[in-house]
Amino acid sequence: MRSRSAGRPLLVTGLPRSGTTWLARLLAAGPGTALPGREPMNPRGRQFALAGSLPGWSRLDQQLTNAQRRTLRRAYRGWEPRLYGRLGADQWRAPLPGTRVVIKDPFALLSAPTICALTGAQLVLVYRHPGALLASYRRMGWRPDIDEISELKLDGEAPPVSKDSLLRDDVAAMAWFWRVCHQVVLADLSRCPEAVVVDHAELSRSGEPAVRRLYEACGLTWSSRVSARLRASGGPAAADSATGGNPLHRLQRQPEAVADSWRSEVSQPDIERLEADTGAVLKELADARLVLSQDVERDCAMPEGR
Repeated sequence: MRSRSAGRPLLVTGLPRSGTTWLARLLAAGPGTALPGREPMNPRGRQFALAGSLPGWSRLDQQLTNAQRRTLRRAYRGWEPRLYGRLGADQWRAPLPGTRVVIKDPFALLSAPTICALTGAQLVLVYRHPGALLASYRRMGWRPDIDEISELKLDGEAPPVSKDSLLRDDVAAMAWFWRVCHQVVLADLSRCPEAVVVDHAELSRSGEPAVRRLYEACGLTWSSRVSARLRASGGPAAADSATGGNPLHRLQRQPEAVADSWRSEVSQPDIERLEADTGAVLKELADARLVLSQDVERDCAMPEGR
């Protein structure tokens, strides 16, 4: 009997620096899966930008052009070779019937319902504490995309202070950016059938039983190949070192380092400021998440002092 998940694509999304590449590669380690590797909606540099049709962060709706609809369908069926890249896995399998195509795309975060309705994809949302993102953005020399997000007028959310002030205060900028984007995707979850929400820290710490639980929720088949990869790498957060020395994707690190190292890079006052502004959304994400381990502390999922 054919599984209802057979051939259904998986959309792995979350804000940039939330672990989407790691998680997508982990899911694509199972049998019958393929990961093209590049991000369909990424508008940066020479990225695909939905075949050049997106100028920046977007919230796709029913006003998609016919060309955009065709491009999305091709992408999620594995039929778009321009999305094949070095971060992919088993790309040869992507266009074959029955393959579970895994698409990782942070820039799809605000468009999940439209993408899921158009392509039949199952949403897998991964989130990290805003302090973890702040540490990573600082390390990369990035700033939250305040201008692009504010122009989308998401539910009337405007930055609490002037854009110039946010440019000088990366803590306030990250708190606003993180909160607004996650509020949108949380409100969208009910329109994404069988959506799965994953706490990056919980999965990083919990080992093979947690990964097996995630596979089950995604309708993926477990195999000895996945177990072997986890054992060889020391844990799920270090599941693959294919990116070498690329600072953008340091997938060879140990799980505990990925989960907690950011706390030594962000001051306690900054953490407290972030949690004061994002605590309610952190709690909502924690409540919506797939429980992977009853024993893991959730200090990256909930504000301290909860």
